[in-house]
Amino acid sequence: RDRVRAQLGKFSYFSSTMTQPKAQLDTFAGWAGKSSDISYYLNSHHMDVHAWSVGRTSRPERVVAMAARGAAENRLKPSDGRAIEDTITLLVQWRNDDDSVGTATYTASWIAPKADSHTQQHFHIMGHSGEIRVNQAKRGYEMSTDTDGFAQLNPLYMKYTPSPSGHFAGQQGYGYRSIEEFVRAAEEVNAGAATCDDISRRDVLATVDTTARVTAMLEAGRMSLDAGGVGVRIVYPDDIRDENAAPEKEASGLKHGEAVDCAAEPVGLRLE
Repeated sequence: RDRVRAQLGKFSYFSSTMTQPKAQLDTFAGWAGKSSDISYYLNSHHMDVHAWSVGRTSRPERVVAMAARGAAENRLKPSDGRAIEDTITLLVQWRNDDDSVGTATYTASWIAPKADSHTQQHFHIMGHSGEIRVNQAKRGYEMSTDTDGFAQLNPLYMKYTPSPSGHFAGQQGYGYRSIEEFVRAAEEVNAGAATCDDISRRDVLATVDTTARVTAMLEAGRMSLDAGGVGVRIVYPDDIRDENAAPEKEASGLKHGEAVDCAAEPVGLRLE
């Protein structure tokens, strides 16, 4: 997240894929295609990474969804006739606070074969000044910028091998540090030393109050699929945009002096 904000520049492109093997369908047979879908289940993770990384410098505005079908329904053979998508891809248009535009695709599937990892997952984020590619299944983490060129970062997720003295030595892995940060925040709140708003304003942990735009993208994707793949607009409280208006005229009517108020949270969805 810090590298994205400090070194990649304005957001331009994000692409993610997360897949799980067919056996997962058997586990979720009771609700698959009924009260949820594979996009809600898996795409939500990478959407959250994306939204958290760009912070309040960009916001999602339009969603179009497409899906593949056949394998899941053939495996589960639902007696109620419900549709169960195999793979769902959401195409989302984002807009930055300087009015430049970015695009994102999020793909999730649960019809993959067994592989070397239960969950195959990777993403690519590109800004105006650089890009990051992450293969989470293999802990691969690569970065390239106009200024510094290419680097393989590959931070350690968790160190399970004990120290020479036989003690735990995994405190520097980012998996451990993520848990540690949450526990410390909980301790502060319980002790009255900080509030949930304080924790959120630090912008280190992904807190529930910042999940509205992820929820909006997921719900817009479902609406798009149910409507045959039409576009769905994410509506904001300051949504006074007029595509035919001069940029300087629009900017004068928005907050913070920015071309677009990316600090605003979604308030609704609208089919096109």
